[in-house]
Amino acid sequence: MKEAGGYFQLELNKGGYHYHDTPYVTKSGRASLHHILAHIKPSLVYVPFYTCDTLLEPFKNANIKYQFYSINALLDPVTAIDLKPGEYLLYINYFGLRDNTVAALSEKYADRLIVDCTQAFFMKGNGRSWFFNACRKFFGVPDGSYLYAPAGVKIILPDERNEDYVTEHLLKRFNGNTLDGYPFFVQNELLAGKGVSRISLLCEYLLSGIDYDEVIKHRLANYNYLHARFGGNNRLQFTPGSNEVPMTYPLLLDKVINKADMAATGLFIPTLWNDTNNRGIDGFEFEKSIAGNLYPLPIDHRYTTADMEAIYNSLIRFIQ
Repeated sequence: MKEAGGYFQLELNKGGYHYHDTPYVTKSGRASLHHILAHIKPSLVYVPFYTCDTLLEPFKNANIKYQFYSINALLDPVTAIDLKPGEYLLYINYFGLRDNTVAALSEKYADRLIVDCTQAFFMKGNGRSWFFNACRKFFGVPDGSYLYAPAGVKIILPDERNEDYVTEHLLKRFNGNTLDGYPFFVQNELLAGKGVSRISLLCEYLLSGIDYDEVIKHRLANYNYLHARFGGNNRLQFTPGSNEVPMTYPLLLDKVINKADMAATGLFIPTLWNDTNNRGIDGFEFEKSIAGNLYPLPIDHRYTTADMEAIYNSLIRFIQ
């Protein structure tokens, strides 16, 4: 029988919102990539050098070979890659602003293209190539990833849901204790890389309560505001396309700013990605320079135009 009595659970109602319509929903982007690799069984996958080492974990775990390729100042592959039988290309939709590149690559490589949308939550699959994202990169949830397969391809996911996560960082950030929550954030990121189960029930409920249209509106407005203010200093001149919803405002400068000084003002900016400088591989100078000079500024639905103005005023003094 259903359990009766005892203490109460967290009070959550299933909301009516949803954005993605794929039946394949896993615990994390790495779990989704694991299932893709398990299905296609590639002999080699070309991967952009400008990526984090966590993306490489599913390849190493499955003993699948990968080879790095370069990107240019538009964040596109420098040269066309001719795939041999059994080979695939993985491309990252950087900052959610490279939909046109994804479309061109999908047209060329079809089901031999894997699109990493962990920075492009609002990109859906096109029925031609493979796509996967990561919910916790865009929302206050502990896990979740939507996987799109090419049309007609069936993926078998495990029955069990993810229960290997922590939520203390979400609660502490909710209560304004950001620094206290950071160790739990790190812990949850480590847990996200373990196992290949389905999305947690908690995350599924939380995602159903998000008004995605409002999220999109806020992100675009905040991006456009920062671009109007920082555009003259930014080496990356991207204007969101009709269906693009950016993850951050990627500010690429010609100088290095001490992020600890920025954090002291309450502005926490991640580094994407120091991994590129720690691999001990020659070349890829453009990618290595991005890691040091890129400042992905927050533009998400938590913030208003007034918040964007505060970010500008806080940061501009470090630039001038």
